[in-house]
Amino acid sequence: MQSLDEFYTTQLGRYALAWEQLQFDKLVTDCFGYYALQLGASSVDFLRNSRINNKIIGEESFLPLTQIRGGNRSRIGLLYDELPFESESIDLVILPHTLEVAIDPHAVLREVYRVLIPNGRLILTGFNLISLWGMRYQLQKFGAKPFLPGRQFISVFQMKDWLHLLSMSVDRGIFGGYRSTLSVEKMRSDSWIEKAGDRWWPQCGSLYALSAKKVLPGTKFVGKAINKKNFLFGTRANINNLKDRVEE
Repeated sequence: MQSLDEFYTTQLGRYALAWEQLQFDKLVTDCFGYYALQLGASSVDFLRNSRINNKIIGEESFLPLTQIRGGNRSRIGLLYDELPFESESIDLVILPHTLEVAIDPHAVLREVYRVLIPNGRLILTGFNLISLWGMRYQLQKFGAKPFLPGRQFISVFQMKDWLHLLSMSVDRGIFGGYRSTLSVEKMRSDSWIEKAGDRWWPQCGSLYALSAKKVLPGTKFVGKAINKKNFLFGTRANINNLKDRVEE
């Protein structure tokens, strides 16, 4: 299977990387806290625009855990479904196609939920199956050559459903990448098809980015139950009085 880092070196991958880097730059700017974590694609710094001081870039590896410090960044080897962090200790987690390359994406999401603080933010990107790239991906079932990295691809609706089950509230999302895979050499972010796609068929972009917050279920205090006598604009009708009047 082609790795995500290898994909980003191809012409199609550079096009996807440019769009994803722009979205991460926008979405991480208003995230604050002490620790930010990027899982996957360790050759790219998607946290470059984050205001959080302590940034960790983790890559899945079966090698012994190592840590290479560079400024306020730490690059470590880890397992996505067994993160070596305490519960509720990370303020921001970003997943650049991480769930698509993971062996067990559900386990990865559960671990991300565990390490996020209450109201912590998750930002992820993925390939959209309802797109030109998705159509070509479906042709792989009939023998077409694989061209995207990943073990499985998750639709936007399925991803939102998974996040909802984990009590994570999706508050922002965007689609992009409307060019076909056959015209990558002519791709530009300001081309007419990009502008037309954003306006007329936004949900058919080949790439998507979602931002969600961790919401903890809480208790709602409703106070003492009160038997109200008034009903709408008048007094609640008394059934016994009405019955007596009818009999008279």
